[in-house]
Amino acid sequence: MAQVTLNQLTKHFDDTPVVKGISLTVEDGEFFSLLGPSGCGKTTILRMLAGFTFPTSGTIFFDDQDVSYIPPNKRNTGMVFQNYALFPHMTVFENVAFGLRTRKVPKAERADRVAGALKLVGLSGLEARPVPLLSGGQQQRVALARAVVIEPNLLLLDEPLSNLDAKLREETRDQIRDLQKQLGITTIYVTHDQEEALAVSDRIAVMDDGICQQLDTPDVIYRQPANRFVATFMGKMNLWEGTLADEDGQCLFRHESGLTILLPQNTTMDEGPVFLAMRPQTIKLSPDVLGNTTAGSVIDRQFKGATVEFVVEVAGERITVVTHSDDPIAGKQPGEEVWVQMPGDQAIVLKD
Repeated sequence: MAQVTLNQLTKHFDDTPVVKGISLTVEDGEFFSLLGPSGCGKTTILRMLAGFTFPTSGTIFFDDQDVSYIPPNKRNTGMVFQNYALFPHMTVFENVAFGLRTRKVPKAERADRVAGALKLVGLSGLEARPVPLLSGGQQQRVALARAVVIEPNLLLLDEPLSNLDAKLREETRDQIRDLQKQLGITTIYVTHDQEEALAVSDRIAVMDDGICQQLDTPDVIYRQPANRFVATFMGKMNLWEGTLADEDGQCLFRHESGLTILLPQNTTMDEGPVFLAMRPQTIKLSPDVLGNTTAGSVIDRQFKGATVEFVVEVAGERITVVTHSDDPIAGKQPGEEVWVQMPGDQAIVLKD
């Protein structure tokens, strides 16, 4: 397998910078995700890793080998494309065996390795089936088998689940994660789906506008976002701009609407404007007055099965709140009054 190191990697298309000085290391055997919105540069990085395009500047190392300008066929990488890129005129066996044949692997060994790869992805017995007769999930697994059968040092996946329906996407996501752990292949996974990245990754690089905004484990990125972009991109988030004040030894966040939230005493007292972020599921609703609650009015209610999502107006501000659907408060309807508790120990103070 391989450790992958990017040093000040940049890529320009004409005069437009798409990747802007990315430096990071993917450890040997790690499942690493590049996560971000469309146009943030993540797929361009993947294509540079595969050798389909070369950097404008900077370097790419696989272990201690500089591969920045080495062509794809010299890198020993396996890639799964968003559209699978299977050969429709070939059978499942012929598609999976294609990379072995171009590498001139002996016929008997080819058959054994293809059989092993198809068993890994749960497609044994479909060797002779034409690709057009496969379901979308089966085609995705053929593409995965074709990528791993060559025993690559690095597995690259470019939004491989985006063409699948929700249930199949989740099942296939788990299969990819299990396969990667079983084989121990260093894997770099590109996606715009936050839940996908959180579920499969050892670490995540959150990208925006060609820049890595934060690189850390899924737990840290979700619970301790580095800035407003990461906070709002990683799932739903309430965000307010205001100031911090010390009153009688207590730290208060104040919003211009009059909304005030009591924060822990160890909160760093930044001067000037700050941003306060709070996940919808950490905010509590009650039909009665409790300690540290504020009156609010339900504006909107969406039933989502296990949860109910509310929009509640508090001090003129609209706040998103998520509660379990079996909570008695979950039956509240638009127009009804509630009391809102915003626990300051669950708030995240951001400067940028």
